[in-house]
This record gives sequence, C-alpha cells and structure tokens, in this order.
Amino acid sequence: MFQFGFSIANEHEKWFETIEEVFAIRVKKAGGIYAAVKKNDRTVIAAACETRNKNGLISEIRDCLTDMYATVVKHDFLTSSIKLPMDAPSYNLLIHTLVAFDRENERDLIKDGLIMRNGMSLDGIYYFRLRELRKHWEEISELAVSNAPFLLDEDTLNELIRFLISAVNPKIMRLDVTQKDNKYNVSGHLPESDFEYNIVGTEQLMLYLIDIAPLELRLYGHFTDKRLCDRLVRIFDAKREDNCEVSGRC
Repeated sequence: MFQFGFSIANEHEKWFETIEEVFAIRVKKAGGIYAAVKKNDRTVIAAACETRNKNGLISEIRDCLTDMYATVVKHDFLTSSIKLPMDAPSYNLLIHTLVAFDRENERDLIKDGLIMRNGMSLDGIYYFRLRELRKHWEEISELAVSNAPFLLDEDTLNELIRFLISAVNPKIMRLDVTQKDNKYNVSGHLPESDFEYNIVGTEQLMLYLIDIAPLELRLYGHFTDKRLCDRLVRIFDAKREDNCEVSGRC
C-alpha cells in the first residue's frame, strides 16, 4: 500500500475545497482513495493506493494541484488585488480573462515548483516556491489598477479582453450559439465526438467562451441581449448567420 499526504492552512482551505470534487475523481481514476481531516489550524489530506499504482496517483494529484494554483489561487489573488468600480459582469469578465491569460506558461512554472513530497504544505509552496509566479500576478494587478480609467470604458475593456484571449490556447476550432429564453445552447465538434451544452445567463456564457477560446464563433437565431452580442462580435469576432436577429438594449 502506498500513501501520499499534504496539508493546507485552514485560512486557505477553500483552495482545496473548490477542487475537491475533481480531486476525488482523479484519485479514483488512479485506483486510489482519499480522506481530508481538520487538525487544529490545518487540513490534512491523505490519498492511498496499491503500490503498483503510485506513479499514476502522484501524476493525477500533481495535475490537479497545478490546476488549483493556476485557476483557484490565481483568481483569489487577483480579486484581492484588483479593486475597480465596475459592474459585476464586466469585473468578473476581466478577472476570468486574466486568470486564463498565459495559463499554459504558468502551468509549466507551477509544475517546476511543485515538488511532490509526502507531507508537503500547499500554502508553503505558494509563499516560497511560487514566489516568481506571485510576482507575475502582482505585475498583472498593478497594470490593471494603473489603467483603471481605460478599463471603465466598455469598448476599451472589450479590446483588452480580445487581446488577452488571443494569447489563450484554443480548445476548439468552432462553436455555434443559439438562445432559447434565458438559456444559450452551445454546440461544437471535437475529434472524438459532437457535443452540446445549455448555459444559463449571459455572464456564464461569456466565462465559458473565455475558457474555451474558440477560433470561430457563429450566432444563430434570435438574441435578446444586444450588449452580449456586441461583446461576442468585438471579443470573439463572432459571425452572425443569416437568421440571426438581435433585439433589446445594451
């Protein structure tokens, strides 16, 4: 039997809680089980598997923790550092885009600093081994705050987000979007299969598209949010098909 454990300070426990569901799936994928227990001011997480599966278990845990630092921890850092008088959808859109920006390079940097040792401290790694990464995030935050007057203008914000998205590796070539009531149907094709999702709300649609960063986006049917359509066109260069109609105000 092989066992691997790590801990995190309770003040940062939401970092792990946010990924715990995915963590459980990935540990199970490697043929393991895990448990999380609070001890005084820390939460201790331990995973175990048959010895023959230990390399697979370590690999899954490492990838999962890399995702945690690159998304959850970065989002936490940016929202704590960037305070701007923007409406919530625009602010969330900006932060989400900054999290996605340069994520592949940051993942490599995180993996270099994530030495997988039994008993390691996730917050200790963040404060000491990932100092270069935090410095990069500080620069991003300072740049955003110093350019606040420009970011408060929606056209400028959209152009910035468009620029940042251009540096995100696309996860799909093309997506099609239609609206039904307050839901948006998103469909596309992957090498393995076709897929289709229903997304509720304009903000969730925008956040999803930032994560996917499609090379081509096409709009079909009737849309009731002109502001959304304008953003889709400006940020993703969305193409409105012949049957695409837009009503409503920005």
